[in-house]
Amino acid sequence: MDFLILVWDPDILFWIHQHIVNSTLTPGMILISNLANRGGIWIAIGIVLCFHKTYRNTGAAVLLSICMVILVGDGLLKHLVMRLRPCIEYPWVPMAIHTPSPHDYSFPSGHSFVSFASATVLWKRNKRWGMGAGVFAICVAFSRLYLFMHYPSDVVVGAFLGIGIGTGSIFLVDCIHKKRRNHFETANAVKNKSNICEK
Repeated sequence: MDFLILVWDPDILFWIHQHIVNSTLTPGMILISNLANRGGIWIAIGIVLCFHKTYRNTGAAVLLSICMVILVGDGLLKHLVMRLRPCIEYPWVPMAIHTPSPHDYSFPSGHSFVSFASATVLWKRNKRWGMGAGVFAICVAFSRLYLFMHYPSDVVVGAFLGIGIGTGSIFLVDCIHKKRRNHFETANAVKNKSNICEK
């Protein structure tokens, strides 16, 4: 399996670079990638949803998923695997964006991870939102290959991890919400019973 990854990862990446990369697409790919830098667009969406009463839990789940991505991806996996980015391993390939530090590791793709986590939350809450978010997440993932910042396996694993984190975040937020609602209903029932007894 490791052998297949080592063989096919560079092949796919170089095929994209040789057959798809062009001056027309590059500005768009840079824009898409930049929108997801450090989860930027997803953080903004989560905050906006938190201010809407109907979608507050959705916003909380998006923000929770982003926090979990940072902890699991940047805080743990990148430093465990310590895989160099393709732009570091193949420094002669022309770059359209700034080359990161060699210590800013490649596996898994943080852009892919956070985008699929957030898109999963939105998909499970609202299929229309989720469809748009899913398409954007795929574009983000592809932009990281296009810009020579990640190997295909970095992006694919990031996507699957993101789906898992997004699903887990929704489950956790729903559990907390249900527990709080039950506590509130119990407190109200006790209060009403007390008022009846006093009468």
